[in-house]
Amino acid sequence: MRFTSPGAAAGRQQRLERLRRDRAAAKPLRALFPAVEQVRIDLKFEGESSASSAPASQSHVLHPPARAFFEFPCPYADCDGQFNLTNAVEATLTSSVRQVQGMLECAGLRARSHSPKHPCQLHLNYTVTANYEPDT
Repeated sequence: MRFTSPGAAAGRQQRLERLRRDRAAAKPLRALFPAVEQVRIDLKFEGESSASSAPASQSHVLHPPARAFFEFPCPYADCDGQFNLTNAVEATLTSSVRQVQGMLECAGLRARSHSPKHPCQLHLNYTVTANYEPDT
């Protein structure tokens, strides 16, 4: 069983709350990219050791009313990092490319086993796919 300090839990809760506020303040996808019908963001994580310890993959599908917010917290509960896919998504939606793939490394710090914080270094392989409304 893992225990996190009250300070670490409060810090993570504050980061998640900030992400919720920022998402709520973001404009709808349709306001920024009117021709977009759907954006799919697939996230696959690779840990520093075996694949069995990596967090589960995630898929996010955004439709026109969804908020255009593309930051995701590191899935490790003891990490203070996040992944910002704003540039990748905007590059996809402002070009004729329908799909972009890339890799990011978490720059956050993890507190493990009561030792000083260490770099997280979780790798994120992402795919951003855009579908557009047919021309009428």
